[in-house]
Amino acid sequence: MQSFIELLEYGFEKNKNKVAIVYHDKNITFGQLKEKAEKVGAFLQQKGLKKGDRVVLYTPEKLPFLIAHLGIILSGGISLPLNFNFTRDEMIYFLNDSGARFVFASNSQAKLIKEIKEMCPALKEIIDPDITETKTNIGKKFKEVIINKEDYCFMLYSSGTTGQPKGVVHAHENVAKSLLSLQKCWKFNSEDVLLNVLPLFHIHGLSFAAHLSLISTSTMILEDHFHPLKTMEKIKNATVFMAVPTFYYAFLRRPEFKRKAKNWSKMRLFTCGSAPIRPEVLPEIKTIIDKNLINRYGMTESHVITSLSLDGPFKQGAVGLPLDNIEMKLVDGNDKSILKNNTVGEVKIKSENLFSHYWRKPEATKMAFDKEGFFYTGDLGYVDRDGFLTLVGRKKDLIITNGYNVYPPIVERVLNEFPSVRESAVIGIPDEKRGEKVVAVVVPDDKINIQELKKHCQQKLVDYQRPLHFEIVEELPRNTMGKILKRTLKEKLTKGFKKPL
Repeated sequence: MQSFIELLEYGFEKNKNKVAIVYHDKNITFGQLKEKAEKVGAFLQQKGLKKGDRVVLYTPEKLPFLIAHLGIILSGGISLPLNFNFTRDEMIYFLNDSGARFVFASNSQAKLIKEIKEMCPALKEIIDPDITETKTNIGKKFKEVIINKEDYCFMLYSSGTTGQPKGVVHAHENVAKSLLSLQKCWKFNSEDVLLNVLPLFHIHGLSFAAHLSLISTSTMILEDHFHPLKTMEKIKNATVFMAVPTFYYAFLRRPEFKRKAKNWSKMRLFTCGSAPIRPEVLPEIKTIIDKNLINRYGMTESHVITSLSLDGPFKQGAVGLPLDNIEMKLVDGNDKSILKNNTVGEVKIKSENLFSHYWRKPEATKMAFDKEGFFYTGDLGYVDRDGFLTLVGRKKDLIITNGYNVYPPIVERVLNEFPSVRESAVIGIPDEKRGEKVVAVVVPDDKINIQELKKHCQQKLVDYQRPLHFEIVEELPRNTMGKILKRTLKEKLTKGFKKPL
C-alpha cells in the first residue's frame, strides 16, 4: 500500500467490528467511523466539494473534528486543521491564504467566521460539526473518489516564528511512508491502546498519534484535553501515551504521580516530543514510570525524523537515530558537511517522508531545500560516535556574543540545575559592544538568590556563556504544544524590561 488513503480504507474494511475510538466512554468501531466519515463526505460532495478543495476545521469538539477530517480526505479534499483559539485577524489570513471553500465551526468559532466571511471571498459555507453525529440522511450517498498517491490529503500551517505562517502540504504517499516508518520504529500494532490528549490541529496529535493509531487498527482513547489527574487515571487503560514535556512536568508536580503510576501495568511506551524536555528530569520520570521515556524529534514538514529505540540504548538528552527512509547530515555555516563526532551543525534531511511543498509559496519551497534535495530543518545539533542525534537549539535562537556561539539549551541546563529554578529560557538581546548579550528568563520554584545563581553559572559556564541579566517571571510564554515562545520574550526584553512578562 503506497498511500495514506489505502492504509485507512484497508483498516476500515478489515476491522469493521473492532473499536477504533473511545470517546467519553462511548465506543466507535472502525465500521461506524467509516460510515460517519462517508456521511460527511457525501454532504460535502452535495455542497460542491471538488478534489483538492481546502476545508478548514475550526472547532474544539474533537470527535466531530476527527470525523470531519476523515470525511474530507475520503472525498478527495484537503483537510486544514486550525487552532480553535486563533483570532479574527489570524483566521482572515489563513482563510484567504488557503482559499478554503468550507469551514467546520460551531459556537464562538462559527460566530467569528460569520463576521469575517465577506472578507474571505473564496469561502462558500460554514458547516456545523454536529452533522457528523446526525442520525438522519443528510444528502446523497457517498460517491467514491479516485485518489492517487500524489494527491494532497491535509495541510498544516507552520508556527510563523520567522515570518508569516506557511501552509505545509502533505500528500498521501509521504504520509503513508512517514507513518509506516514510525509504526515500525515504535512497534505499533492492533493490540495497542493509545491515550490521545493532544490537540488535533497539530501534527503530533493528528498524525503521529491519531493517524498512526488508525492505520495500525489499534484503539484510541480520545480525550478533549490534558488534565494531570484525569490523564493519570486514563493511562491505566492504555499501552501507549504520547506527550509533550509540559505534561510530564505537570505529573512531577503532583503528589499523586508515584501512586497512580503503580497502576500503569499495561503501559509499554511513553513518548515525548514537540519541544525539548529538560534532561535532568528524565531519571526521576524513569524511576516513577519504571520505563525509559522515548525521546523523539519531528517537524510539521517531516513527521518524526529521529527516535530512541524501544530496545535502547537510552542516551539521556539524545533524540535518537533517524527512522527508515530518512538520510540525515549536519552542515556548518557554509553549508559544508560536518564529519567530526560531537561537532554542532544544522540538521538537514532527505526523505520520501517529507512534505510536498509550501502552499502557494514556490520560492519558499525552493529555498527550503538544497540542490541535492536535502531539507534545511533550522535545528542545530550534534551526532555522537554511535549516530545518536542531540539537539542544542534552533538556528535562529543561536546567540553570537563577542564572536562566540552560545547555544541556549546548554545554558538553560545549568540554570535548571540550581535548586530554586523551576525552568528557564535563554535569549540573545542586541548589544552595541558584544553584538548580542546573553539574558536568562527564570521561573523560580521559591525565593531565589540571584547572586548565588550567578556564582553557580560562574562555576559551570565559560565566561561568554554566562547570562549578563536575569529576569524573574511567574511563567514562560508557550504555544499550544508547550514550546517556549522565545520570539515573544525577545520582543519584550528588547524594549528594556519595561513591561511585565
